[in-house]
Amino acid sequence: MTNLWTVLYFTLGITLTGLMLVLFKRLFRDKLSARWHYLVWLVLLVRAILPENLRLFSTGFALNTLWVSWMKRLRAAVELGRNSLLSTPFGMGGGEVSLLKKMPFSAWSLTDRLFAVYLAGVAAVLLYDALLYARLRLEIRKGAAATPSLREKIRKTAEKYDLPAQKSVRICKGIETPFLCGMVRPILVVPESMAETIDEKVLLHEMLHLKHHDVLVNFLLHLLQALNWFNPFVYWLCRIIRNDSEALCDQRALEKLCGEEKREYGMLLLDMADSRCASRIGTTSMANGARNIKTRIGRIADFGRVPKGAAFATACITVVLCLASVSFAYQPQYFDTSKVETAEDLRLTLEDARYFEIPSAEMAISILYEAFEERDLAKLALTVPQEEFDTYRDWALAEYKAAEDTYHARLDSGTKADYTYRFYDSMEMEDFYLLDEQADGSMDGIMQVNELSAEKSVTQHFLHFRIFEETKGNWSIALLEDESRAFDIYGTVNYGIYKLEEEMAQGSYRQVGDWRVADAAYCRQWGFLFGSNDVMNSLLGINQEMQFNDTLAPFATHAAYLEYTGTALREKQNVLVAIACPQEMKEDEYWESIDSFVVGSGGSSSAGVAWEIISTDEDWDGRISFAEGEDSDNLADAFARLETPYEVRLYTNHKELLETIPLKGGALDAGNNPTKGNNTGKRSTGNNNAGAENK
Repeated sequence: MTNLWTVLYFTLGITLTGLMLVLFKRLFRDKLSARWHYLVWLVLLVRAILPENLRLFSTGFALNTLWVSWMKRLRAAVELGRNSLLSTPFGMGGGEVSLLKKMPFSAWSLTDRLFAVYLAGVAAVLLYDALLYARLRLEIRKGAAATPSLREKIRKTAEKYDLPAQKSVRICKGIETPFLCGMVRPILVVPESMAETIDEKVLLHEMLHLKHHDVLVNFLLHLLQALNWFNPFVYWLCRIIRNDSEALCDQRALEKLCGEEKREYGMLLLDMADSRCASRIGTTSMANGARNIKTRIGRIADFGRVPKGAAFATACITVVLCLASVSFAYQPQYFDTSKVETAEDLRLTLEDARYFEIPSAEMAISILYEAFEERDLAKLALTVPQEEFDTYRDWALAEYKAAEDTYHARLDSGTKADYTYRFYDSMEMEDFYLLDEQADGSMDGIMQVNELSAEKSVTQHFLHFRIFEETKGNWSIALLEDESRAFDIYGTVNYGIYKLEEEMAQGSYRQVGDWRVADAAYCRQWGFLFGSNDVMNSLLGINQEMQFNDTLAPFATHAAYLEYTGTALREKQNVLVAIACPQEMKEDEYWESIDSFVVGSGGSSSAGVAWEIISTDEDWDGRISFAEGEDSDNLADAFARLETPYEVRLYTNHKELLETIPLKGGALDAGNNPTKGNNTGKRSTGNNNAGAENK
């Protein structure tokens, strides 16, 4: 928790999950055993300990969507114009707490100050609990050692019920009921008035607490109270959990007792109804107040009445509740645009899109691709940077109203609006390329879209974009420029080779012997290879079209464009075998893959090797091009693999090495990349159709 909003997000999640569990327990009050009444609180533990930005399941319950959206709207309304150090108007991320120490108090906003008050409150509650615990341990230390008869009774009770005997025992004045204290070295504390007369059933109860580490639960509950010190509902929940813990211990004791002993155990509880034993940190006690003991007596009365199939049924229900609590904790990986049927529906959906967080660069690319593929105005809004959002919203609403034929929020026709937000006629999605990674973690990329026309000509659009982390844990994409080129006949090109060819034509190349060389390294995705969650989605009733997947398989691509300027190869060599591979690769690693030396053939392998068989006769234009690489699990891995040194090796068809040409790698030429030098994600001005004349 790094700001006031993450605190509210956390405590509201605990509150909603706790309320759900209380309603569940009330509904199944007499149908669940004490064990399940207690274990169902594991759902709350799952909700409390998992970080808010971790996504375990693609769950999408409506309640989660509503309250998360409400929280984000409230945050935006409060934070706009405040310039908080720890909070931003959009997204749930924020700054670092250390910023408060570096800035003067006058620079703190209201929410910064309230967060400081919250931290002070947590510290005060923890300090208070620590002092109370230290005082209790000091009082226990002053108590007398256990008498031989008491130790003998403890030993016999442990042997009778097959439990670990409590070795550390103290007899203290001023207490009414026995209790267990401490987690590392627990001590059984017995009242002086009961030192010789304590019932073995009371000892059994405390030994069961010791065996099942219930003191640890007490510590965790006090920590939860400290983190939510301003929320009385959490204190109420913790009281219920403590009572359920005692009720479970009662059930465990009854399971070890027989016949009349069970009735005597109930009578012991009734005798303790008037005993006072406040809930102290780091302790467990059989006596916990008259009202709570009344509930426990009711559970004892129900002991043995629980139906046989209840254990399995409640286990299934607990799993479902865990899934639901996770959905409370985490933003779902979906965004529903299927119910947009009017302009007002679209306006409301766009406002929800403003507060949607994209937790990874991979997911941002996925959403951008889907938005263009489906011509979905609302999905595209998810990726728009906040500073451009109002402009985009106005454009999207105008475009929606102007479209004659619409399906939900999807446009079936093109638009003449600014290229930044344009959907093309007869659009066909191709690959995307990530050209360079900046020092701040942002990435420059290209998304290739083919626009077909009735005349069978093709316009290839290379949409330049910059993907960047706008706020902590929230990624956005700024569309920067549309670089297009037209073809008379359909013919898709590799963008990297196309740019290297352009560089060479402009004189930007290296001369290596008789070869002109232009090369680069970048990440490329051949379409979108997403994993499938169909089974989980069908169980949860989630439409696959609503899902956003961050599973990409980008290739760490090494591209090279070579042009031969000499004469020797044309005069002496008839067949040339050109191989691109990592510099460290040995020859025998790729010769096994090349099973044919037929001119015009070629191929590649999963090891990052590409080859081409060329005839160097008079018809040869002297050009060789490669775009080959290794597949990766994610973008970080792909960019790391770009550091692998590559080279081109030229052989005769008898495997005789003629020449080795090292490749330098690096990004495509900055002069041809309109996103270079723009680190803010803001788009360039003007439309660049520099490549439109290339037929």
